[in-house]
Amino acid sequence: MYNEEINKMIMTSMKSGEKEKAAVYRLLKSEFLKFSTAKDAKTLDDSAEIQIIRKMVKERKESEKVYADAGRNDLAENEKNEYLILEALLPAAPKDEEIEAFIVASYPEGIEQKQMGNVIKEVKAKWSAADGKTVSELVRKHLKH
Repeated sequence: MYNEEINKMIMTSMKSGEKEKAAVYRLLKSEFLKFSTAKDAKTLDDSAEIQIIRKMVKERKESEKVYADAGRNDLAENEKNEYLILEALLPAAPKDEEIEAFIVASYPEGIEQKQMGNVIKEVKAKWSAADGKTVSELVRKHLKH
C-alpha cells in the first residue's frame, strides 16, 4: 500500500514545500527498498510495511529521548517531527478499553500464564495496529493469580 504511494507522497510534499516530510518519505522508501532487496527478502506486504514504519518510529522516539537528555533540543525536535510524520501513516491503534473489553469477553474467567502468548496473538490478529507492549500489559492485568 505505502510502497506504491510513496513516490506520490514525495512529489506532493516537494511541490508544497514540505522538505522535511519529503526527506522522511525518502528514508521510508529506502527502508522499503532495503527490506525487499535483503538476502532473506520476504514479500513487502502491508503488514511488513507497517512493521518497518513502527520500527522507524521507535528508533526516532529513542533518539529524541537521547538528544533531549543530552540537552540537544534542536535535534530532539527534528526526531520528534520525523516520528510524528511517520506515525500519521500508521493505521489507528485501538483504544486500551477496546482491547481490554475483547480480553474480558474472550476470557471471562481470567487468563492462565501459559495462555498469555496465545491471547496476545489473538489481539494482534484482530488489531494489527495495536502496540505489542500495551497489549502485553493489558493481558498481564487479567492473569489469574
